[in-house]
Amino acid sequence: MLADFYPWKIDVDIEATKRFYDENDWSEDKAANQKFCDVMTGKQKQFFSALGIDVHKVKAEERVHEIPDEEETPGGKIYVRTLDFLFCGTFLSIPDYQWNLYNDEEIVGMRLPETLEVVEMPEGEKLPVYDIDGWCCVFKHPFFRMEEKRFKQWDCGYVLGSILLMKDI
Repeated sequence: MLADFYPWKIDVDIEATKRFYDENDWSEDKAANQKFCDVMTGKQKQFFSALGIDVHKVKAEERVHEIPDEEETPGGKIYVRTLDFLFCGTFLSIPDYQWNLYNDEEIVGMRLPETLEVVEMPEGEKLPVYDIDGWCCVFKHPFFRMEEKRFKQWDCGYVLGSILLMKDI
């Protein structure tokens, strides 16, 4: 299935993703996964279902960050929830900032295919995200987060999606 998550285009293998989640459980905190499931909208549930992702088996984390007072600025606490999920597929296009990052062979250690489309983002635009009914998602190559050798080559067959939610408390 060709998925257009502007500025990312990804060739998604839904059946392989379903098999991946049948065989793997990446979750570390089942209660955090359940909290995500409990607050998901119908569109968010449909997004994950359409890609073959079992949200009960992805990596969900919750934490509270203490922000210290700084001179005239009062500190506080921020509640942070993250949801990281793998799915089977390959990038067809990525934004230019990722090209610049991933194309540095000395840092990344891999070569990008010439067929990969690079989407030039407008000057001064914030970090691009894909909106999943109010949840901002970034799609990445999994090599920065995954230690396994299979993720250390460009055509590893996986894409990592990351959602970050923050709220003052």
